[in-house]
Amino acid sequence: MALEGQVRSVASSNSSAVDLVTAEIRRAVLTGTLAAGKQFSIRDLANQLGVSHIPIREALRRLESQGLILLPQARSASVAPLDLADLEAIYRLRYVVELPLAAASTGHRSPAEAEHLDELLEASRDLDPEVAWQGHYDFHEALVHPAANPWDDRILHTLWMAAERYTHLVFDPTQITGAERERRYETHRVLRDVAMADDPEAMAEALRMHLAANEDRIRAHIAPLEGS
Repeated sequence: MALEGQVRSVASSNSSAVDLVTAEIRRAVLTGTLAAGKQFSIRDLANQLGVSHIPIREALRRLESQGLILLPQARSASVAPLDLADLEAIYRLRYVVELPLAAASTGHRSPAEAEHLDELLEASRDLDPEVAWQGHYDFHEALVHPAANPWDDRILHTLWMAAERYTHLVFDPTQITGAERERRYETHRVLRDVAMADDPEAMAEALRMHLAANEDRIRAHIAPLEGS
């Protein structure tokens, strides 16, 4: 249950302790530093991060709501295992919520919003993996933004965060060739082009195909790892 070298201390930062702890544990889960199924003590985690157990517990509750962490006991937690049923449920809900919002957003972007979509598309192929990953996340958010209300945003952010640990396994931005970076850029450029046209059905279908292709690749990747 030791965590030495797996999470980094956040004690010296001036930002919210809960936000920092959440971000660091989430980073460790997404990168596999904290492996699927790994159990750890809350006390050890607090010591490693350099904070009290109070922000640790709040951060773990947040991550539990995102499907990343399990809290079966008061003093310990574990990383949620990889699960094909979990993956399929996440994508099933994405199809239900995300596709109609993207479709309804076509033809309703201001010039500034259209320019921002282009900026995010470029950011998604940045050589800095953190910039690229954030650009990709924000690009998908921008696809639905004109039609999404606050409840839509809450639901989609929960789904996107839950999906990230799976997509990160296959689309790891820290290990990517130039050719793969361009391939990912082109798949998203197609979405950008359809998003700028006033054709809701084409937008929904393009995004459905995009998500389905990603889901298939992730499923093939994690099937041998499920339960490990």
